[in-house]
Amino acid sequence: MALKIVIAGIGGQGVVFATKVLSQAGMQRGDSVLASENHGMSQRGGSVTSHLRIGAGNAPLIRRGGADVLVGLDRAEAIRNLTFVRPGGAVYVNSPDGLDPSLAPRLAELGIRVHAIDAQRRAAEIGVPAAANLVLLGFAAAHPNFGIGVTELEAAVRALGPATAVEDNLRAIIWKQPPSRAPSAS
Repeated sequence: MALKIVIAGIGGQGVVFATKVLSQAGMQRGDSVLASENHGMSQRGGSVTSHLRIGAGNAPLIRRGGADVLVGLDRAEAIRNLTFVRPGGAVYVNSPDGLDPSLAPRLAELGIRVHAIDAQRRAAEIGVPAAANLVLLGFAAAHPNFGIGVTELEAAVRALGPATAVEDNLRAIIWKQPPSRAPSAS
């Protein structure tokens, strides 16, 4: 199964590590994996995006309107990168309020589903505030249409280590998932 994912956030949120986890999950199931990262002007606080192709492709970059999934570690960066999502695709965003409500009509017209979670709050609740990226990945993986399951993420986290962080990272990924919001921009 071919899967095209764009991950967007700001420096320090773990875009690069999230890309490594998803890449590892794809490789462990035997898929070809291509990835590319684009860092902003500053190391911490600047825009960071990655493009990830699992299962097919000759080049890592994804054309606008071609991504199956957008993983937004930051609400503003998710909105900025919405143009990458194909009609019928999905957005998983770290935001207690979803995306800008004014986007809902256009997203509905395109059949783009938006799933929002306050991953930052959830990461703090489980005692691993730096793992909001993994909370969001676990949330996304709990949705059957994401393309990578929670079990695959768990195996990837174990393989990547480091040993001192594996248990915390697994706690961030594996937890009782809340029901998904209805398809909308909120």
